[in-house]
Amino acid sequence: MDWKSFHHPDWSLPVVKRRLSEEWIDYMSDVGKMLATNGRSLMWDSTYPSQTAYKMAMSRLRKAGLMAYHKNDGKLPLLKLTPQGRQSLPIYFQPDQLWDTKWNGIWYMLIFDVPEKERHYRDTLRGFLKRLRMGCLQKSVWITPRDIRPEYDDLERVANVHAIAYLLESRTVLHRETAEIVDNAWKFDRLQELHERYLSVFEKNLQFLAEVDHDEEALMNLLYQEAEAYIQCMRPDPLLPSALLPKQYLGKKVFKLHQQMRNAIAHALCGGNI
Repeated sequence: MDWKSFHHPDWSLPVVKRRLSEEWIDYMSDVGKMLATNGRSLMWDSTYPSQTAYKMAMSRLRKAGLMAYHKNDGKLPLLKLTPQGRQSLPIYFQPDQLWDTKWNGIWYMLIFDVPEKERHYRDTLRGFLKRLRMGCLQKSVWITPRDIRPEYDDLERVANVHAIAYLLESRTVLHRETAEIVDNAWKFDRLQELHERYLSVFEKNLQFLAEVDHDEEALMNLLYQEAEAYIQCMRPDPLLPSALLPKQYLGKKVFKLHQQMRNAIAHALCGGNI
């Protein structure tokens, strides 16, 4: 079964590599109650070298409190994500938590000056700021609408960041309008292309999924394709509070379609019974 592919020959997208536990937490969260039986063998066969390895991995997740294993009235056993497991998910799987945040009008700016000989320190710091979803106004000026004072305090304690950086609070930045700041600090044009591509591809695949019956292998292939495409779209997304998002922003539509895809795939895998 050939689904419409998210890959575009003109794009060089990073390969998404995640630990198997994160991958399974993701699947269980979005797909919901997935049958844990030999009848779902493709789920371990495509990820683990043997069913024994699969069972050991599931056991570790349950012992860690990330996943629960139930038997329901004599029916087939079920896997379900626990509240602790849900908290372990990357934020782009629960983006509404950030979109729904009310912005207090304050920008937090981190300004740093790292000597060239300390390039590794500088690059590591930039990587950390990206993970905080901060935007880069200039090479050494990073900005966010979120209060990062706790994270800055941690950096002071473990990385001596106060020796090379300042954290400032301001209601204005260089007297620029808020929309201009957002546009300059984050690459929304590139993000728009990714979002549009995702919507184009998976709206078509969702329609095809509803029109034709598919075997397990085809459904699992679609599950993996959609997961990789969604992460490539949402991982670089700053997930700003709704008040700051550009008018043309499509991230919320991407998230809605992502949920629809996972629910539809789960419904098909479970034979229409979830």
